[in-house]
Amino acid sequence: MIQTRKCPNGVRIVTEQMPHVRSVALGIWVKTGARNESAGEAGMAHFIEHMLFKGTARRTAKDIAETIDRTGGEINAYTAMEETCFYVSVLAEDALEAIDVLADMFFNSAFDETEMRKEKSVILEEIAMVADTPDDDVHEQLQAAMYPGHPMGRPILGYPETVSAFTREETVAFLKREYRPERIVISAAGCVDEELISRIGELFGSFAAGASAPLSVGRPEFASGSIRKRKDTEQAHICLGYPGMDVNDPDIYGLIILNALFGGSMSSRLFQRIREEHGLAYSVYSYHSTHTDSGSVTIYAGTSPSRLEETRAVIQNEIRTLLAEGVTETEIEGALGQMKGSLLLGLESPSARMSRNAKNELFTGEHKDIDEVMKEFRQVDAKQIRRIADRIFSCPPAESIIIPN
Repeated sequence: MIQTRKCPNGVRIVTEQMPHVRSVALGIWVKTGARNESAGEAGMAHFIEHMLFKGTARRTAKDIAETIDRTGGEINAYTAMEETCFYVSVLAEDALEAIDVLADMFFNSAFDETEMRKEKSVILEEIAMVADTPDDDVHEQLQAAMYPGHPMGRPILGYPETVSAFTREETVAFLKREYRPERIVISAAGCVDEELISRIGELFGSFAAGASAPLSVGRPEFASGSIRKRKDTEQAHICLGYPGMDVNDPDIYGLIILNALFGGSMSSRLFQRIREEHGLAYSVYSYHSTHTDSGSVTIYAGTSPSRLEETRAVIQNEIRTLLAEGVTETEIEGALGQMKGSLLLGLESPSARMSRNAKNELFTGEHKDIDEVMKEFRQVDAKQIRRIADRIFSCPPAESIIIPN
């Protein structure tokens, strides 16, 4: 059973007891990310995520790592467009120590300038690594093509020139501005007890928001932009992007089904047509991204340069077929089975449940159980899928292409 408690300062604590496990997954989730950065702050949210591991007044970076390592646990973090997460998985007997480590990182990170210089260098290498990986870079380029001039169009890692210029004063100011109690969810799943929940409340339930108001960023407007790059690579990589749906859109369950049968699995139309029938690509798929006020649908394929235009033509033909003929009930039933299996298999671990509960609390405020979710999926029919397809694919796509030199 999922329980939600709200602290006096606005921090929310979401817990789910899983009696059959002996471990606990804990996460601090902040509703801020790359979207909340000004142009000069590009990469700041991700930089702060890194810096929170670089030592506090009580612990060095090595101390943080060793404390969790000696329990056999795992500690990590990630930054996305609209959220930042710091999480740990440990045995239940080590959960109190783990939440103390997370709280120490969250509230007492030193932001030592020597460590900042070193971590900037690490992130510059991370940026270079993405640039050297065309099947990653092509997706970042698509974001820029879809949302020019908006933070959603910038890379989460930032740019070398912005990351290199961050000062300690600017970094701490961003933290105080964006890491606000009302934006924070502490999620715990697994062998959770009242002692742990009480300790979370003690650690996170009383801190106050900073004086500066968070950055206000408007809704991104989709653009059918085009970006083409040349690289030293063997394959050509193409992404086509279409406007999708926000996380609370009433058609979201239909979009998930549409994506599953169109390009989200090995049995999907795109995979079968492009890889199995035509042999055009090893990797081909589609996915949808949802945000608070926007979303996108992306189609990706990697192919030989000589077959790039043929691959694009087959993709576009599949879209035309979808719009003209719709989908079959057999395809919908197959997608429903896929959804049920992936949901159930994906929620067998405490970390998966911790993540799901936190995202639901942050972005929807609802906690539907599996039966309620499957009921929503079963209401999707061919007529709705066709209407959604018309809505998604009615405008020219944005595109990004990386081709060999």
